[in-house]
Amino acid sequence: MNFFGGTLPSELGLGSLVRSSGKLWGKKVDVGVARGGWTNYTYTIGVTLIILTCHLLNKLRCFPRLLSLYYSASVYDSNGQRGSAPLYSGSNPSAHISQSLLPQSRISTIISDLDLKNLIEDLDEKLHYSEKWEQVIDRREDIFSYTAKCCKQKVGPHKYISITVFENCSIEMLRDFYMDNDFRKTWDKTLAMYGQLQVDKGSGTEIGWMVKKFPLMTPREYVLAWKVWEGNDGSFYCYSKECEHPLIHRQKKYARVALFRSGWRIKAGSFW
Repeated sequence: MNFFGGTLPSELGLGSLVRSSGKLWGKKVDVGVARGGWTNYTYTIGVTLIILTCHLLNKLRCFPRLLSLYYSASVYDSNGQRGSAPLYSGSNPSAHISQSLLPQSRISTIISDLDLKNLIEDLDEKLHYSEKWEQVIDRREDIFSYTAKCCKQKVGPHKYISITVFENCSIEMLRDFYMDNDFRKTWDKTLAMYGQLQVDKGSGTEIGWMVKKFPLMTPREYVLAWKVWEGNDGSFYCYSKECEHPLIHRQKKYARVALFRSGWRIKAGSFW
C-alpha cells in the first residue's frame, strides 16, 4: 500500500508529500482479543457459584461484541501479543466500523499547512525571542551528540526543543527509524500498546493510538494525528497533534493526554 498525497504550497518551499515504498509508516496489524485470567478469592461455595453464574451470563451478553474485534482497529501490546480493541453494540460489526470511521474530508483538515509553517519557524527558533529557554542536556560522543532546551510556560505545559546529530546515518534510515512502531517496541520501553486507526491517502494524514507507561504514574493514552512532508532539499518534516477518534473510547485505567503537539525535522549536515 502506498502513502499518496498532494503537493504543498510553493510559499512553504517544500516538495510533495512522502510516499513510502510498499508500506505505510505506522504498520497495520490484525486485531485480536485480550485474554486474562481469574483471580481467586476465599469465599463460601454459595457466593462463588453466584459470581461464576453472573460472569457466565455477562460473557453470553458480550459475545456479539467480542466478534466485532475481528473487524476493528489493530492494537498489539509491547510484547507483540494481541490487545483489546474498541467494542460496538449492534448486530452488524462491519457497518459499525464503517460508521465509526471519520470522514476523509475531516481527517485532511486535522493537520494544516499552517501547522507545518509554525513547525519550521519553531525549529528555526524564530518564535523563541520572547520566551526564556533553559539548557537541560548537552551530551556529545564520537558519533553522536544531543542537546535539549526547556521553556517553562506560565500557562500550559512545558515546551522542549532538542537537536540530535548522528554521524554516518542517512536521512532515509533515520526517518524509517522514527516511523517504525514495530521496531520502536525494542528500544522504547515506555510503549505498552499501539495501533493504526485510519489513514487518509489523499492528504497523507494518519491517525493512531498508543498507551505509554511511566513509573509511579497512570498509563498515558494518546490518540494522535500525524503527517510527514518531504522538502525540496530532501529533508523530512513530521508534525503530530492530539485528536479524537470514534474507535477509541476513554477508559478509567488510562489518563488521556488532552494536549500534545510535537514535530521533528531530519536533514543532512553536522549542525542545524
